[in-house]
Amino acid sequence: MLEIERRVGERPVTSPQPPQLQVTEQSPREIYDALNVWAFDTFDLVREEPTRISVPTARALWLDESVDAHPDVFMPPAGSREFAHTHEDGSMHLMLDSDGERCVIDAGWGELHPYHHRGVREILVYAPRNADELETVKLIVQASYDHVMKSAGGTR
Repeated sequence: MLEIERRVGERPVTSPQPPQLQVTEQSPREIYDALNVWAFDTFDLVREEPTRISVPTARALWLDESVDAHPDVFMPPAGSREFAHTHEDGSMHLMLDSDGERCVIDAGWGELHPYHHRGVREILVYAPRNADELETVKLIVQASYDHVMKSAGGTR
């Protein structure tokens, strides 16, 4: 179960329609860079790929094809292995189970994708504004990776 502290401050402004990006309270460049270094260096069998669903500047976390994970844990389109991507504003979309989604939303760290009701199961996680918030976002990304690996039975 994901356990995170409540986010401090007002909810940032996000675009109401896709592409869903964060308009206010964006990450400082050093925090954005630290998030990406951590995300792309931490997980076994994850590599950076061009996103298949987001804006061209988004950086996708792509699970290696050798992992037999359930297709529902990935973002569209069909055949994608993208389970998360970072945006230049510091926010990110990722996949979580419904309990994880609820936890992130209840703690004020994110919101559902505008097309969630249409089956787009991504959640937008707000940009970390400092090193402490970066640690919270890392926990959320870890939960997303764990969700993907659980669908594969944790095996390679």
